[in-house]
Amino acid sequence: MKKPKLCAGGLLRYIVLFGALFALWFFFRSYIFFLMLGLLLLATVVSVWALLSNWKGLSAEAELPANRIGRHNPVRMKICVKNSNRFLPFFLGIRFRVVNLFTEAVLEDREVLWAGPGRTLAVERDLTSHHLGRLEVQITGMVIYDWLHLLKIESGRFQNGGVTVGGGMQEPGEEELASWVEGFPKENELKKRGTDINPDYEVREYIPGDDLKSIHWKLTAKQGKTMVRERLAAGRDKINMLLPLTGEEEENDGLMEALQGLGQLLLDKGYPIRLCWLGKGDGLLCRYLAEPGELENALEEILSGSGKKDPGLARERMEEEFPGEAYIAVRNGAYKGEYIQ
Repeated sequence: MKKPKLCAGGLLRYIVLFGALFALWFFFRSYIFFLMLGLLLLATVVSVWALLSNWKGLSAEAELPANRIGRHNPVRMKICVKNSNRFLPFFLGIRFRVVNLFTEAVLEDREVLWAGPGRTLAVERDLTSHHLGRLEVQITGMVIYDWLHLLKIESGRFQNGGVTVGGGMQEPGEEELASWVEGFPKENELKKRGTDINPDYEVREYIPGDDLKSIHWKLTAKQGKTMVRERLAAGRDKINMLLPLTGEEEENDGLMEALQGLGQLLLDKGYPIRLCWLGKGDGLLCRYLAEPGELENALEEILSGSGKKDPGLARERMEEEFPGEAYIAVRNGAYKGEYIQ
């Protein structure tokens, strides 16, 4: 059980009130003031008992629409309090913050309310994000007070909510890759240059959720970390892509939109993709994409704040990790990428 703490302000008011009633009774010797003192003491016992016995029946939940929204579009945020006690209301203080996990922008606020039995709407407001990212409403604390504000208890019974702010995608259509990627060779030139044809399998590090049957045991024993085989689409060359995120929010918005459109174009033309970006620990994060659903999952992961924004270091890590391999660096501009050999 969490330990209750004294509320300094409420305790001071209580002492002043009790002292005033006691002084009036002592001066006038009136039964009315004596009765009022008794009622105050009884109310104190009931108030403290109600808090200590029923605070676990309160919880809070942040709500945001499940569907992805666009930039500059308002989204309704709600924080609701559920009080499972049938007859006992309580004072609550809720601390929360709204975070864009991609841009790391933070807005903090606090709300005090009277939560009756059942479901109470504590906070309701419109949020608008002018940049891409995963918006998350994080309830950072909930304090429950007794009726006289003598004691308070910090509760951790709450649930956060989130929604992804996505960008608009330019429909790929039937354009040639060379019109989207600067320096990208024609398909017949790829064969002339001796580009490796995509094998049936690609070996990569294990990700939770991978089928245990796909584990490459010999390579796992050799490298000291779990490696798996992943089947890739056949018949096309594997395309390496690098997302070089920057410190500029507007630039990153354009890069993410370019990645979405270019990635969809490559998949439509049958190219499997090895998508790479710089992780928080300065190492490359790589995801293998062979269908649109995997592209959407990768975009969601990046917008949830898994990347470090240093384009120069990203290129260094790419060339160290895959020396001699060509790749497309995603760009924001007339071309959606640059082909680097």
